[in-house]
Amino acid sequence: MRSRHACMRHACSRRTFLKSTAVGMIAASSESVMAASPTQGALPPTAPVAIHRCNTYQFELVKSRMSEMFDWLGTVRDLVKNKTVTIKVNLTGHLAQGIQSLNRVETVYTHPMVTLAACKLFEEYGATRCVVVECVNSGTALDCFIEDGYDISLFQSMCPIVEFENTRNLGNGGKYHTLQVGDDGYLFNSFDFNHRYVETDVMVSIAKMKNHDIAGITLSMKNMFGTTPISLYGNDARTNHEDATSDRSSVLHTATYSPQTDGMIEPVISRDDGFRVPRIVTDICRARPIDLAIIDAVVTQSGGEGNWNGDQLGLCVPGILMAGTNCVCVDSVGASVMNFDPQALGWTKPFYNGENTFQLAADRYLGTNNLSDIDVVGTSIADARYAFLPGADKE
Repeated sequence: MRSRHACMRHACSRRTFLKSTAVGMIAASSESVMAASPTQGALPPTAPVAIHRCNTYQFELVKSRMSEMFDWLGTVRDLVKNKTVTIKVNLTGHLAQGIQSLNRVETVYTHPMVTLAACKLFEEYGATRCVVVECVNSGTALDCFIEDGYDISLFQSMCPIVEFENTRNLGNGGKYHTLQVGDDGYLFNSFDFNHRYVETDVMVSIAKMKNHDIAGITLSMKNMFGTTPISLYGNDARTNHEDATSDRSSVLHTATYSPQTDGMIEPVISRDDGFRVPRIVTDICRARPIDLAIIDAVVTQSGGEGNWNGDQLGLCVPGILMAGTNCVCVDSVGASVMNFDPQALGWTKPFYNGENTFQLAADRYLGTNNLSDIDVVGTSIADARYAFLPGADKE
């Protein structure tokens, strides 16, 4: 809890009001879970998280380090063998710019060499198909990836089983598919997804380690926010057309109007994006679980997710890769590597402008954010730690 002085100083602030509202909602929801959930009294699940040093994006080095991490985890080979693997990367914001002398591929996006190394290893492990996906606001599947630094010919020559698909809307699918959140969704009971997130055996999220203006930290879980189709959840979703290219602020961030689907819980509890986005991320990851989370933290940035965050952005070179089969565990360890507390209260550092997604996910038994319950293999958190500057406090 905040100090008495801080609470008095912000007694009538938006943050104090929202924090008290959120706590009340969480308490009520927790009572519902305890009354109805078969997991009553159980601890959130845990799984090992691997960390490995990787100082450059040279392909053979990335592949070697990733292979060692997968061997430490001991489950990845069996996970992907004879399977179709869908790989969600982070190519956030077509207007993104690089930091200092480095381009956006190196500092903002999931680096193509990390994605290629993962695809190549999956192929070697016996995967039958790898589909790299992202919801990109414009262009065809291949054009949008090429524009964002992905050499399609290189991917296809080195890994013939790889394909690319833009999942902005229907894409190559004939219809949207509804997936249920399960009991006690925070803000949604279900989501409608592009076929690629349903017609797959394995879901992989490869995220860039970054801060986020609203969520505080964006890693494998927040990367899944972009799986929601813009034609249904975007600002121009009212028209429900397949050419929709807007962002999702009016539907998901602020609930100014309802999505073109029946999954949203009514009435709207809050229209504050700091309240909504972390809860929606948790709901999405329950509806479409992540089977393998990989974090690209070789080179990145701190202070926000893109150049639109302003002067607080800075270049970071943690020089590591991370992986694990429980997204909450991976992201919580990632937060600690960034020198943040994964159990910090919402509306406090680094979650200055919203709730703590990792705590919300742990409260729904998606995984644990308690570091003492997570087995870290390879490089230790202490040896991997690289102090990030948090995003700006809007208040």
